[in-house]
Amino acid sequence: MLRDRFIKLLLVLISVLLLLNLFNLDFSAILAPEDAGARTPQDLTFRGNGVGIACSDNGQYVYAASNSGVFRSMDFAKSGSWEKVID
Repeated sequence: MLRDRFIKLLLVLISVLLLLNLFNLDFSAILAPEDAGARTPQDLTFRGNGVGIACSDNGQYVYAASNSGVFRSMDFAKSGSWEKVID
């Protein structure tokens, strides 16, 4: 009996998500409206064969290193918060 309710709930959830997809509605606007919206990506030039990513234990400071330099974000790696530290 409990399994049937669970299956029905999953089917309803899948149906709702498919309908949202059908009408091209943005899932993030429904789940997190304050974070929705178009964002322009920040231009970071990563060249070479590898890129290294490191972050602090709370995730606030994020470092990305490649052959072109070291970039740092001091705001949880949000777009627009990156700066080039080392060339």
